[in-house]
Amino acid sequence: MIRLIGAEINRLRSRRFTHIALLAVLMILSIFQLQVNSDVNPPSAEAVAANQAQYERDLKEWEQHHEEWEQQCVDAGQPREQCAGVAPTKENYGLAAVPFSEIAQIGLRLAIYLTGLAMFLVAASFIGAEFTTGAIANWLSFVPRRVSVFASKLITVATFALLVSVLASAFVLGMAALLTSVHGGEVSGLHARLSMAGRGVAVAGALAVVGYCVGLITRHTAAALGVLLGYLFVWFIRNAVLGEQAWAQRLTPWSPEANLAAIVDNGYRYAIPVKKLTEGGLSVEYLERHVSLVHGAVYWTVLLAGLIIVALLIFRRRDVT
Repeated sequence: MIRLIGAEINRLRSRRFTHIALLAVLMILSIFQLQVNSDVNPPSAEAVAANQAQYERDLKEWEQHHEEWEQQCVDAGQPREQCAGVAPTKENYGLAAVPFSEIAQIGLRLAIYLTGLAMFLVAASFIGAEFTTGAIANWLSFVPRRVSVFASKLITVATFALLVSVLASAFVLGMAALLTSVHGGEVSGLHARLSMAGRGVAVAGALAVVGYCVGLITRHTAAALGVLLGYLFVWFIRNAVLGEQAWAQRLTPWSPEANLAAIVDNGYRYAIPVKKLTEGGLSVEYLERHVSLVHGAVYWTVLLAGLIIVALLIFRRRDVT
């Protein structure tokens, strides 16, 4: 098994698509650091003065007219709960630099999900190319133990994904801390961000396993990509088109992306719209619900176990020629 894994590692790191995916991840995360540098850089005295003046003007206007604006919204047929405006706050006017904890959280989310998506494609391409070129049949002629071949490839892509995710998270955390310190900010909340990075590493490994299994089942990289795009389309329909349908939002605890978010963010909150007929007309209340970290971990453990079993059974029984 060790020799098989060593051979698969050499194949994975020699593939052009692997290099392209890693380069794309590095470029996107590097470009993001320009935004980080801008956000953690305290505004100049002139900018603060201008933003403070604008904030005071907007706040005064809101205090004078917010009741009128709210009533106009209600008269237009919108529920009063949705029409209630929020007063302008200083945080929205760039009067202070973005704190380290906040910008690090944004960067980690980008690194976690970007790496996960890249590893899905790398894993799907890794096995899909073997079926497309017929290399898998040649490989099995030398090593006919299909379970060992399946396991070695799976371990290779999963381990590679975990390593890349660790490096990506370390890069964004390190750059956020460095840029914050350079601009005189305080690096606070580091423990929480490290915990988030640790949980997020599992996302890349999980999506690499999904990509590998889907690529093996469909036997083609393009087909695996089609499955991914199809799922993103379903996600868009449920969250955008059917965003105000209670039945669609009740499916959230059983959706893969919500449970991934629960793992990354140590819990995921969502809202279910409930329409009620009142004396003032039809109103909508939003019931807040929560997907826990444990729920997300159990959900993905079961999902991955099922996918691996199905993919292994297909690989053992299906003709590869």
